Amino acid sequence: MSIQIIIDSCCDVTPALRRAMRFEVASLTVRVGEQSFRDDETLSVPALLQAMKACKDSATSACPSPEEYASLMRRADQSVVVTLSSKLSGSYNAAMVARDMVLEEFPEKRIHVFDSESASAGELRVALLLRQYIDGGMEFDEIVEKTTQFIAGMKTFFVLEDLSNLVKNGRISKVAGLMGTMLSIRPIMGENGHGEIIQLDKVRGTQTAMRRLVEIVAAHTSQFPQNTLTLVLSYCNCPQRAAELKEKLLAASAALREVILVPTCGISTLYANDGGVVLAV
Repeated sequence: MSIQIIIDSCCDVTPALRRAMRFEVASLTVRVGEQSFRDDETLSVPALLQAMKACKDSATSACPSPEEYASLMRRADQSVVVTLSSKLSGSYNAAMVARDMVLEEFPEKRIHVFDSESASAGELRVALLLRQYIDGGMEFDEIVEKTTQFIAGMKTFFVLEDLSNLVKNGRISKVAGLMGTMLSIRPIMGENGHGEIIQLDKVRGTQTAMRRLVEIVAAHTSQFPQNTLTLVLSYCNCPQRAAELKEKLLAASAALREVILVPTCGISTLYANDGGVVLAV
């Protein structure tokens, strides 16, 4: 019996990857001033970035409705769902409400919702693992157990070049944002193991930040066997930077078997902003 994979649109997938991995997507919406951008294949990231830069107010997001999730869950006897961190969005809660709705209608269905405790590259890393387990013939309960264990150990790191959206959202002060811009301060961010964003380090200059990011990943992966890990790297409007970072990561960490590059979709663009990169391993 096949198992359906549902993701929310903070999971960075290209249209080709979405088709190849057979993902079903519940779309979030980005709101910038009076403009609304549905985070699906019609969204233009350059247009979203332009709107964000032009708007004095912060951009916001709206999660998929429970009914949107439920309509996808009704299509299969078994479904697994991956959402962005419940600490960052209501997407997980909406999916859980949908799960209860569908199981009340169809109690024989099996549905599990994973809080990725991450976003962007982290969600994609979890979704790719699910596809590997499902295509390998693993049973539903074992998939849930092993994926839950993986999420508990997964690490997400990111570097932001443009701090303006963090200032607009009140996550950092205007003074800190101004100093960061004037002095080229680049915060290196991660998560605390529970889906909440924390600052790991801060350095001056983007190139220094990329080098420090490589060092952090190399240290984190140093205890893993050689050629065993997959790292997902999402990038916002900086493909050359991402390609260079990929080569440096592979050179610095013997544990990395592959680095998968994907451009950010709409919600990840909202978080990462122009020039940002997000890694998950």
